[in-house]
Amino acid sequence: MKKHSVFDCYGANKLILDDIKYINDTLTKLCYQLKLTPICPPQLVPYYYGKVKADIGVSAFVLLEGGHVTIHTFPIRECYFVDILYDGDFDHQKAYNFLLEELPFNEEKSFHNTKNRDKMIFNELPYDPNVDFGPHIMSEIICDKIPNMETFFDFLERVVSEIHMDPITRPLVLKSRMKNPRYLSSIIVIAQSHIALHYNYKTKHIYADIFSCAPFDYSKMQNIYQPLGKLVSNELTARGSKHIYKIPQNAKENLKANMKWQKVINR
Repeated sequence: MKKHSVFDCYGANKLILDDIKYINDTLTKLCYQLKLTPICPPQLVPYYYGKVKADIGVSAFVLLEGGHVTIHTFPIRECYFVDILYDGDFDHQKAYNFLLEELPFNEEKSFHNTKNRDKMIFNELPYDPNVDFGPHIMSEIICDKIPNMETFFDFLERVVSEIHMDPITRPLVLKSRMKNPRYLSSIIVIAQSHIALHYNYKTKHIYADIFSCAPFDYSKMQNIYQPLGKLVSNELTARGSKHIYKIPQNAKENLKANMKWQKVINR
């Protein structure tokens, strides 16, 4: 069973959402409480010089054996988003209760949902780019040939450019084990969201997520994933709600300095 839970949590404490150590510890404890199998320690990415001031915060993730846990915090918006994708079962109600305890949120304003990703479906749920924070595309691809680490790395760097997202890391690609790995996983953090791929060596399927903070042309997912294989399942869901803020003038120089690495790698 491939299980996927999403949590859009509003009314959270902005001081906690900006505490990198607390987010690190929360991510570690969440994996332990749900009995998930991590293949790396938590990776945390502070994001303080974005184009939209209200989008600053912390992105954090743990790659699992056949999945991931991600947290994206927005202290100014007093909200955060959590994704748990795992090749196996876990107690999603326990995850909800854990987040409510460790990162308290307003239950009436928040949203959570759990899906079985083994069901091959094509479904497009309502999404309004003027209201919703961003689209989340969940896909399954059957591979013609076994992808390697370079395949995943190059794909993630290219697709970020194709859908006009702002990367805030370069791709991380890991085999689940040093010997006889069961999965090949990769992730790239884009401006307060992520793109992730998980390849199962036994089934030859990739489970993919594109969680975007901005609209993009998601009608061409087959073209986007064509280099990896055949798209056999695709579902769109809307995440969060949008707030409009303008970047202050004195933040523009910090933004230029923070994004200098992108100019280097694109030479």
